[in-house]
Amino acid sequence: LNPHFMFNATNSIRALVDENPEKAKVGITKLSNLLRSTLIAGKKDLLPFEDELDIVKDYLDLEKIRFEERLNFSFDIEPELLKRNFPPLLLQTIVENAVKHGISSLSKGGRVFISANMVENNMIIRVLNSGKYNPDKRSKSTAIGIENSIKRLQIMFGDQAHLKIGNHAGEVRTTITLPLNE
Repeated sequence: LNPHFMFNATNSIRALVDENPEKAKVGITKLSNLLRSTLIAGKKDLLPFEDELDIVKDYLDLEKIRFEERLNFSFDIEPELLKRNFPPLLLQTIVENAVKHGISSLSKGGRVFISANMVENNMIIRVLNSGKYNPDKRSKSTAIGIENSIKRLQIMFGDQAHLKIGNHAGEVRTTITLPLNE
């Protein structure tokens, strides 16, 4: 997890302690779950896709505390993909970039939409987010994170897996393609 995210999440939760103690407790629980999950996931080569989605949901719930109505997110996941193996923290990295470089830079905020579908013998995950993808203006850490994700997919799946990022219909679209080998 990005250190800036940790700083922002703890500050957002701290701000809630007096204002809304129940919401602060939920935030602390989500942060604790996220930390535990990322520590466990980071030690595995693959994990069930539903576990990765739980990490992403906790992350987005924490960012929602900070951005409030400026961040909206939704999912459309084919249930049969939930038990499929998935590279840990791959989707979380993409979603974190979507919030950091898309939503946070927009004064009105925006949305993150995550879908997962089976197409032929592939798992296709799409992350759509408000904003504009400009590869020439990416931060060094974002470029390294994306490059590492691409290399990791190549090591794990060869040329059967792909990660592509680009602009589509006024939003940023990231597509992850993974083989569904039985």
